Amino acid sequence: MNLPSFFEDDSKKINFKEAVDFYMSWTISCADKKYKNANKKVYNCARSILAKLLYFEHANGLSFSNIEVKKRFKNIDLWIELTVNEQEYALIIENKIDAKVHKDQLTQYQKIVEKHYNNKPQIIIEYVLLCPIPDLCKKNNSLHIATDFNYLSLKDISDVLKLKKTENQLFDEFWFNWIMKGK
Repeated sequence: MNLPSFFEDDSKKINFKEAVDFYMSWTISCADKKYKNANKKVYNCARSILAKLLYFEHANGLSFSNIEVKKRFKNIDLWIELTVNEQEYALIIENKIDAKVHKDQLTQYQKIVEKHYNNKPQIIIEYVLLCPIPDLCKKNNSLHIATDFNYLSLKDISDVLKLKKTENQLFDEFWFNWIMKGK
């Protein structure tokens, strides 16, 4: 018999936003090359997820380093700075797991980010609007069209994992037992 799912209980309303922020933050951090030998399966899966978030086709040939994840920085859910093959990147993630995009919210966030990096024109900035399921992302579509935010669902992101469990209970519970089963 398996243990119960960490993400399911008999609550009427569950707020998953903070849990997703922490799991995303932890997963992205695990992609840093300094963790290569800590758990190779988690490291490789985390690299694939981070490559997907940065809109790379795959993680092959990419070296992720100097990953710094800030939660709720300047009101933005996840603000990640990192180096990919010696190129500086910023990954901006707005998590709309259990909320809707407010009018002009993403436009305002993009302005905040651009102002922050005004003196660093060499940095590549990627924006992600994170939604729980693809259909909900599509409903929010009109609110991010005038921005550089692209929507991704957790399922879209987990598709890069190809059912290769890591044997790390935290990673596998979130990505395989909850997200991939469509919860």
